[in-house]
Amino acid sequence: ALPGGFPLGYLRRALSRDSHSVTERLVGDSYQAAVRVPGGPARLRLELAPDCIQAEISSGTGLDAHTLAVGLIGLDQNAGAFSRLAHELGFARLVREREELRLAQTPSVYDAILWSIIGQQINFPFACLLKRRLVERTGTPVADGLFAPPTPAAVAALAPADLLPLQFSRQKADYVINVSRLIAEGQLDLEALRKVSATRAERTLLALRGLGPWSVNYILMRALGDPDCVPLGDTGVTRGLQALLKLEERPDVDATRRLMTMFAPYRSLATTHLWQFQQPPPT
Repeated sequence: ALPGGFPLGYLRRALSRDSHSVTERLVGDSYQAAVRVPGGPARLRLELAPDCIQAEISSGTGLDAHTLAVGLIGLDQNAGAFSRLAHELGFARLVREREELRLAQTPSVYDAILWSIIGQQINFPFACLLKRRLVERTGTPVADGLFAPPTPAAVAALAPADLLPLQFSRQKADYVINVSRLIAEGQLDLEALRKVSATRAERTLLALRGLGPWSVNYILMRALGDPDCVPLGDTGVTRGLQALLKLEERPDVDATRRLMTMFAPYRSLATTHLWQFQQPPPT
């Protein structure tokens, strides 16, 4: 069941950002995603409606389907509390007509790590292309042209030279393969990150080659559900702050960190709203 006023159009937008994805697809109000559950690859289906979302999964359990659906919808996030805070701060326009906006979570921590590395310092369409090529090379076909995302072991088995023909830079290929090997060899336990403090998870991720502050905060927000972090250096955040606060210039990293403190302990939702602040409403 969805809360009253849930902005379904924004969920549709989030679920269809990558129109060329081979891991997920949204057609009308029917969403399909190839995912991995403890039993192996599976196909998740969501039927979207204003008051509720029906979820089913081709294998695994009802709990698997429920957990994935709740994450994609962001139902465990306190959107109401953030909206009240925005009003108290005098920023009602930041949340207007989307008070129940949530941040869609990635199906797994590994998915977020791959995307945070792949997407660094390149534009969004090219990042989507690289991700698709990696998935087609190392993922698992499920059904209807969808591929389950690769396992760490599948990517760890590659050499950087294998990714160069896919237009990965040598450095990006090295980062993706190195972190995959750490996970596959048991040196990095991604599920353990869910059980430790945000500070410890942040330190663990920052120690990995290829992950900087933006990448780590993205992973904390999108995969680990940290409600109070900011992907510092993110242009969507700085542009949103500039427009919201009517600043002459976009804030730098230090200024962003300082300005975002007013939204604590809901800085992740503040980030989500800032990303949408200057975007046209979804149709």
